[in-house]
Order: sequence, then C-alpha cells, then structure tokens
Amino acid sequence: MAKITKIPPALWVVFGWLFWGDFVLVLMEQLVPNVIPVILKNNQMSNTAISLIMGTIPGFIGLFIMPVIAYRSDHTRTRWGRRIPFLAISIPVICLSLVMLPYAPWLGRLVGQNAWADSMLKSVGIAPVTLIMGVILVIYALFNSICSSCYSFLVVDVVDGKFMGRFMSFFRIFALAAVFIFSYFCMGLADTNPHLLFFGAALLYGIGFLIVCLRVKEPAQPPRVATNDRTGLFAILKSYRHECFRHPLYLWLYAAFAVYGISQLAGNLFDILFMKETLNMSMDSLGKIRAWTTIAVIPLAYFGGNFIDRWKSQRVIVLFAFILAGIKLIGFFLVCDAASYIVVTIIYNISAFFWGVAISSYLPNIMPKDRFGQFACCNGFITGSILIISNPVCGIFFDYVKNYRYVYLWPAILMVVAGLLLLKVNRYWEKCGGENYIAP
Repeated sequence: MAKITKIPPALWVVFGWLFWGDFVLVLMEQLVPNVIPVILKNNQMSNTAISLIMGTIPGFIGLFIMPVIAYRSDHTRTRWGRRIPFLAISIPVICLSLVMLPYAPWLGRLVGQNAWADSMLKSVGIAPVTLIMGVILVIYALFNSICSSCYSFLVVDVVDGKFMGRFMSFFRIFALAAVFIFSYFCMGLADTNPHLLFFGAALLYGIGFLIVCLRVKEPAQPPRVATNDRTGLFAILKSYRHECFRHPLYLWLYAAFAVYGISQLAGNLFDILFMKETLNMSMDSLGKIRAWTTIAVIPLAYFGGNFIDRWKSQRVIVLFAFILAGIKLIGFFLVCDAASYIVVTIIYNISAFFWGVAISSYLPNIMPKDRFGQFACCNGFITGSILIISNPVCGIFFDYVKNYRYVYLWPAILMVVAGLLLLKVNRYWEKCGGENYIAP
C-alpha cells in the first residue's frame, strides 16, 4: 500500500477550474447519445443506420485526423501552451454544430424538395435527413474529439501523478453532477423543445469552456527539437511506429482498451431505446430515473480517490472490470421494470465510478507523460479502427435479435475479456518496476 501526499491548497484552485471545464463539457456531451437516437428513430431510421451515423462515420474520419492532432499537440509551443490553442479552435465549431442539430430534419426535408438533389440521393440510397444529420454529426464528433482529447492531455500536464486518483475522483463528481442536471432537468425538453435544449447547451459550453482556456495555465514544456521533417506526415508515422509499439506492455494495453470500447457500444447506442421502448418510460421519467441513479455514487467519491491512490489503479482496474461484467450479467436476467432497473443501475454505477476513476488515473501513470497525447491517441486510433467495424455489427446484431435487453449481455461478456487482457498488462507492469514503475 502506497503512502499518499496531501494536496497543496494552491493546487485546489487549478483543480477547481479543471472541474468546471469537465462539468460544462460533460453536460454538453449528454445531448448526442441521449437525444439524437430518439430524433433518428422518430425519422424512421433503423438501428444499423443509427450506429453508422453516430459511430462509424464520425469514427472513421476522426481515425485519420486525431493521430496528427495528438502529435502536433505534444510538440506545439505557444505563449498559451500546447493544448489550449486546440481547445480554443474547437469551441465555436462545436457550438454551431449543436445549434444546427435539431434543425437537421427540417433541413433534410428542405433538400428533399429540390428535385435534382432528391433524385441524386435516391440513386445512392441516402435519405436527405440522413445526409444532413450525418454531416452535422461528423463535424460535431470530429471537433468534440479534438476538444475532449486535448482537454484530457491538459489534465495530465497540469495534475501530478501522485494526486491523480483523488483528482479524478472529484473530477468525476462534477461529471456526475452534469449528468444529473441534464437527466433530471433537461431530458424532458427532448420531446417538447429540443431547439432550446441544444441552444442552451451550446451557449453554456461555449462561455464556460472559454473561461477555462483563459484561467488555466499550462506548465512550461522543454523546447521542441527543430528538425526538417519533425512535423511532416512521414515523421509522425515514424514516431508512432517506433515509440508506441516498442514494448509488449503497450500492445496488450491497446488490446484491452479496444475490447473495452466494443463493450460500451450497446449501451451508448441503445440504452436509451431499451428504457424507452422495452421498459416503456417517457423521456421525462427516463431522465429523472437516470439522474438519481447517476448521483447516488457521489458519497463514495472521496474514498474512491484515496483507495485508488493507495492501492494503485493498475490493480483496481482489473478487479472492477470483472465486477462490472457480473453486474451486467445480473441485469440481463433481472431487469424487467423501472424498479429493478433503478436497483441494478445504482449498484452498477457505484462500481463504474471506481472503474472510471481507476481508468482515468491508470493511463497517465502507465504512459510516458511527455508524449502522453501521442500514446493516448495511438490507443484511441486502434480502438477507433476496431469500432468502425464493430459499430455496424452492433447495429445489425440488435436489428437481428430485436430485443434491446441485450444491452446488458453484450458488455458482460466483453468486460470479462478486457479484464483478462488487463491482467496481462499488469504482468509487464510488475516487470517494469511495479510500485516504482518507469514507462518503457
């Protein structure tokens, strides 16, 4: 068991601004997975089409952009830092995309009224609404990926590793508070006034995140080594190949997180539809239930951070991978109404809280800090590549079984596989020093 160091008072001020940034970011990010599937379903789209529009197409485009963004971010040197310029560029594009999303069906119908455009789209089998929604979602997903990724890189730059467990514990409190506020107060607007919902979220996110960019100061970084091809595409690919795949620990790590990413697909795409169509909940009731089940874990937050800093995220993450798998399996058999959903979800969320804090602390402590963006993006690239295939497979699977209850069985099986892969990573972690680990 490791000894923990007390967090200095001055550092809490910086933490406060980072907590606020995560709050507005998570609040904004609730819109797409919780509201867009309902809009798409109301426009007669299949589960396969939903998975393609929300997952595969944005993921495919981001797959080739994010490795370059992460590498450039690691090597950027400006008076504002290396992460904040990317955040500032993303903010207006994300806000504009959010404002346009609820108007996508109307814009699609407008395009469909043009005989030439309608004929061309019919010839390739694409509905106008699908096209407009897809384009806006791709733009949103790409810039939101840039924003959320660079923000996570910023956190790793600013927060010392020995405080990471406790920081991430409180970090998740603000994230959970954002989920609660959205679920309890905003979900009902998805049925009654989605335009106001998207506009309000865009306004809060735009102003709130801009304040974070102005208030958080990045630590000084060593000067960038100047070479002729340092930022060229060939140099970027060469750097990824030589650095990110140089040790078996990273290869098993990438495999574990790829499987974890696949395990989350069913819930991300169809959990809302399970609650709405299988359990027959209204959007307002659904939102309030999700709100209370989400916030129920907050009393455990401080203890979770201390627990992880003491026992190391490398050990905690494996334990809770298997616990989460077991809870999902129980849910597959027992959830049949709102009451059973609440009970299973509260138990799951408590375990998921520990898993989430552990995973947030785990990656910064196991990857090289000076190139964290590059390694984290390589991990995301591999996961994203696999998700491009897995997204439509997941949609086809649910179209085939015609039962949203499988949102429980899908992750139950895959989380067991992820836990076994993380056990393999831990063997290499022990070989590289364990408690005194140095990134290879």
